[in-house]
Amino acid sequence: MKALRPVHLAWCSQLLPLVLGRFWKLWFCELWILLLGSGPSANFLPHEEDVDFINEYVDLHNELRGQVSPGGANLRFMTWDVALSRTARAWGKKCVFERNIHLEEVQMAHPTFNPVGENMWVGPESEFNASIVIRSWYEERKKYTFDNDSCSADCSHYIQLVWDSSYKVGCAVTACPTVGSIQRAAIFICNYAPGVQTPGGWLSNSFTSLPPAFPFGNADRDQAIYYQFWYPRWEVPRPIVCDPLCMFVLLVRLVCFLMCVMIVLIVQPHFPYIFLEKQMVFTPEESEVEKEKEEKEKVQKEKKSERKKEERKEEEKIEEKKKEETEEEETEKEEEEEE
Repeated sequence: MKALRPVHLAWCSQLLPLVLGRFWKLWFCELWILLLGSGPSANFLPHEEDVDFINEYVDLHNELRGQVSPGGANLRFMTWDVALSRTARAWGKKCVFERNIHLEEVQMAHPTFNPVGENMWVGPESEFNASIVIRSWYEERKKYTFDNDSCSADCSHYIQLVWDSSYKVGCAVTACPTVGSIQRAAIFICNYAPGVQTPGGWLSNSFTSLPPAFPFGNADRDQAIYYQFWYPRWEVPRPIVCDPLCMFVLLVRLVCFLMCVMIVLIVQPHFPYIFLEKQMVFTPEESEVEKEKEEKEKVQKEKKSERKKEERKEEEKIEEKKKEETEEEETEKEEEEEE
């Protein structure tokens, strides 16, 4: 990776109009330098699926495993695994210098392997170099004593690096604003499968008194599997992936939609008004007939109401006549009584 080229203030100042003062020229140039210094950070670190990056750390792992002394009895040849690199990337995005808590959970760190091993490095982004970091892990061999199978200090990185049964590796480096007290940090994580499983007696069965030998491989075992639809469930944000189940559901929905359309096209010619509202069902002629019927009904209702009114009037007249008759009778009676 090439370092950033220095930018001269004099060259920057020539880009500004001569009308601007010296203060504004210097301020603009300083801002330009800061932008140049912070801009390429996203491109400085390699992507976890970059071929050159993968070849660099995989080849170095196999080279260092071949240099183990005493010689490795069952050291396996390491190959790249995309799922392990995705797990490394997902945990690195958390920007914490802590062990991945999902390494021993089934299908949380890898779809098939369990448990998964891990080596981690944190430092300034500008100082990151995959080869130097991996070699620093290997240098922990000086803390390991073969005779009593123990470490005088932490040598867990070395143990995982030369673990005999591990044959898959995936690494990723992530840029972070801050990790602990480190500003503009980089987290480099390598995951291994199968990982270290026992806390004690780590390497006694992995070494022999033979001279160093290159790890042996296996064509079937070393074949790359790309796990197209697998990503860690706990990754945030998680890539949107449509796995076979998702594709099946989408296909079923599409088939159901097409069947519904076909049924509508088949049924509608036989029942053309089945999906129409009541007021839109009839033809214009039928609607006129209905209007006439409604008008007739209205006329009949009006006639009925008029008849009722007339009947009420007649009843009122009859009642008035009765009242008059009763009054006349009463007056006659009163007259008779007076006589």
